Amino acid sequence: MKLQKSEIEEIKQCIEQHQIFAITTHANPDGDAVGSSLALSALLRSLGKQTCIIMPNDCPDFLKWLVGYDSILLFDKQPQKASEFFHKADVIFCLDYNDLERIEEMGAVINKTKKPLFLIDHHPCPICNATYMVSETSACSTAELVYRIIVDCGFESKITKEIAEALYTGIITDTGGLVHNSTNPEVYQIIAKLLSAGIDKDFIHEQIFNVFSFERLQLMGVVLKDNFVFFPEYNAAYMFITCKNQKDFNFQLGDSEGLVNLPLSVKNITFCALFTEYPNAVTKVSFRSKGSFPANVFAKEFFNGGGHLNAAGGRLPCSLQEAFAVFVKGLEAYKKMLVL
Repeated sequence: MKLQKSEIEEIKQCIEQHQIFAITTHANPDGDAVGSSLALSALLRSLGKQTCIIMPNDCPDFLKWLVGYDSILLFDKQPQKASEFFHKADVIFCLDYNDLERIEEMGAVINKTKKPLFLIDHHPCPICNATYMVSETSACSTAELVYRIIVDCGFESKITKEIAEALYTGIITDTGGLVHNSTNPEVYQIIAKLLSAGIDKDFIHEQIFNVFSFERLQLMGVVLKDNFVFFPEYNAAYMFITCKNQKDFNFQLGDSEGLVNLPLSVKNITFCALFTEYPNAVTKVSFRSKGSFPANVFAKEFFNGGGHLNAAGGRLPCSLQEAFAVFVKGLEAYKKMLVL
């Protein structure tokens, strides 16, 4: 995939004509959100621009080793400072989300600034009313799109080890370690280029995948033993994490990372969900699927969510038990697609 000539010219013109850039990403930022933001920020600063990455809230600890993390501004901690920079910025980048609702209260502040928005995202059906847009669902991650912007705009020589680390982190986390949405050979060509920039792949994997606490491992055991519900008649399953589980095992942001994928290792399961209970009767859900089953369509129809074909999410203002009932109702509605 290459950017269109018109897109390249528009991007270069935007960068050349403006000096101050705010870079935003979605709430509960993951590796792709943080990695793509840090890479873009580092590129723009290498071009003499002023940047500030502003996130709605913090990311998991396993991403905080990335160079530049310490300069990220958290809206939930410093809303006034963040708002001042939004008004100061010439352009506001929107990375790894395409709907201002994904950034919660921060979206209303951005709307009020009336500043031009630059959307870079790989999720389907963009809603964000952006002046500039690079939206490509075939990309494995937003980090891949940022890499293509850098290269296609002639800035490949600006890719430092730190930028390469951030981009690799985005790609490797959003594909589940190259397990899903990563069949395009170009993805591996990009990874080869990033390796050539001097990154230590083994170190990055160690920082991301092997830094969880013993309590997190215990939580995983409880979820698998006591909180796993299998529906062989639908080739589906769900797991759940209660507020009590979180308290018992000192739950930290990022502790549920990767858990949703575990049911797919069971023979014949093609669709699964992980429910997480929150106070005030809110339930968040992550979905994973195999093959052509549309996790994103299911999430949108039943859980006010969305995402990709095989990886999606949503939430409902209800209890865990009510959310389970909605899930089972959805399974029955999609039974013909689940049981082939």
